[in-house]
Amino acid sequence: MSGASWKLSRLRAMSPREVLRRGSIALRDRMTPPAYLRWGPEEAFERLFPAGRGAAFEHSRLAALIPPLGLAPDAFVVSAAAAIAAGRLSLFGSAVRLDDPPRWRANPVTRSEWPDRPSAAIDYRTPGAAGDPKYAWELGRLTFLPPLALAWRMTGDRAYAERAARWLESFTYANPMGHGIHHTSGIEMAVRVITTTWTLALLAGSGVEERLAPALGLAIQQALYCRDHLSLGSSANNHLIAECAAMTVAGAMFPTLRGAPAMLARGFAGLERETLRQIHPDGVTAEQAFGYLPFVWELLLAGFVAAAAAGRTVAAPVRERLAASLEFARAVRLPDGTTPRVGDEDDGRIFLPGEGATRLDRVGGALAAFLERDALGADAALARLLIGRAPPPACVAADGVHRFPHGGYTVWRNGRLLGTFDHGRLGLGALAAHGHADALSITIHAGAAPLVLDPGTFAYFGDPAARTRCRGTPGHATVRFGERSQSHMLGPFMWGARARVMPLDEGFEVAWADGERHWRRVRIEAGTITIEDRVSAGEAALDFTLPPDAEASLDGGLALVRAGDVSARFECEDAGPWQRRPAECARRFGQVIATTKLTAPIAGARCRTVIRIEG
Repeated sequence: MSGASWKLSRLRAMSPREVLRRGSIALRDRMTPPAYLRWGPEEAFERLFPAGRGAAFEHSRLAALIPPLGLAPDAFVVSAAAAIAAGRLSLFGSAVRLDDPPRWRANPVTRSEWPDRPSAAIDYRTPGAAGDPKYAWELGRLTFLPPLALAWRMTGDRAYAERAARWLESFTYANPMGHGIHHTSGIEMAVRVITTTWTLALLAGSGVEERLAPALGLAIQQALYCRDHLSLGSSANNHLIAECAAMTVAGAMFPTLRGAPAMLARGFAGLERETLRQIHPDGVTAEQAFGYLPFVWELLLAGFVAAAAAGRTVAAPVRERLAASLEFARAVRLPDGTTPRVGDEDDGRIFLPGEGATRLDRVGGALAAFLERDALGADAALARLLIGRAPPPACVAADGVHRFPHGGYTVWRNGRLLGTFDHGRLGLGALAAHGHADALSITIHAGAAPLVLDPGTFAYFGDPAARTRCRGTPGHATVRFGERSQSHMLGPFMWGARARVMPLDEGFEVAWADGERHWRRVRIEAGTITIEDRVSAGEAALDFTLPPDAEASLDGGLALVRAGDVSARFECEDAGPWQRRPAECARRFGQVIATTKLTAPIAGARCRTVIRIEG
């Protein structure tokens, strides 16, 4: 999509009030930009901390972020830090090489660079040689610096502290405020405020802190930018949570900062408000993107932990909403600590990045410790870092039906079998940015192995066609009409006219944006999944995307499928015959693999599919 087309579509998604607000901010930034946008990092520190370096660090609350458990060496943290120090980093599951210092403008995978120019002049939505900006952004979040600083505290090896400090200094001077790819997105700046703050806290006592005053100056500039450019209106999703978390952390940790009390108050109020708005009462994420839930938890925990150091207490309704989200995650958690891939997922992480545990278990453990609830899995590393204690032992969700009416999911658990049925809205707000057109789709897992899966998320900006396929209806296990989607895509993070889902006749009906209607009822009993469908128009077909290792033999309306150690019979009435068609799925962000899907034309107005799990 061209820049002009994107801007026009984006304007259509805004209310008149939002257009006026954004226009006034753009005019202000052009005519009388905030002074902090013009400062270098040293000047930013001097102006924002008039009491000087000593006072800024001596009177900070950074000590509250250092866990009180004696910091016995943790094998995961130390090995991760050693790998980082050796220039090895895992990015979206792929091994990449870190230079010393890292090449901050480079895509770590392709090694090509984003231009060295003002951030406002970089069009990251139309990637050039550097590819998807997510790769450079992920590097610029500086998530690998806190593990280096933490390894110093655990081992006493000063080389870790020196490297963390040197790389933080390098980033600060290579990426001054408003220059380069790393200042093109508010959420990237917000995450960096958090990682910089925790790095400074963990480096306390190493003797390098005060030389990092310019890095603190840049961090506060970014927090101020978040404050003055909040993702309100149509874009108020997890980006807004990140921006409020950055404000909260900055205001809470540095009381000698000019305007710290107001920054803390506004950020903390925003965090509490957005927790209640972006997590449904039944715990389902309003963005309809399971993979983003641990990332949102990390943002909220960073803000709430920092606020606690400044004497703020999280309100009971907010804690209850977080507890509900923990229980939703427990209901959809697979035995390997992952969830079915529903909606967008980009591997977002803040603390303790690495492949040692799933983000659901690692961050869920920290949230469980914060709430004093049972953990999701055995990992307690992040809980000890953020909360200072391990959570209560893990437990699994009970077998049976788990209903989430506000978020729009029904989940069946029966031994190794887990099934999900999506009857929720497209996503959050006017953009529904991270939602997929997957209404009335199902997923089926036997243990951790998928049998019927969601295609996942391969790319955000780097491959527009793949982005369309991953979020379109034909890639999901539901009914499609032709090759169209239930809702209209206006851009990679934007939806126009959208489908509506409503309960009907003990099932749910989705009214497509183009007028077609599809009704579905799903029942799962023991190892049998029964799906009843009714459709209103021709060209209707059933789709079930299979995992890449699946083998299928077809005989009219019967398909025998084997995936791993699981066998299943797919039998359809009034539809068929079954056919195999090429499909694809993303194992995780940035990794796509070819697979197949079962598809069957629906002959009349209704059909019935029975899936029997046999192994």
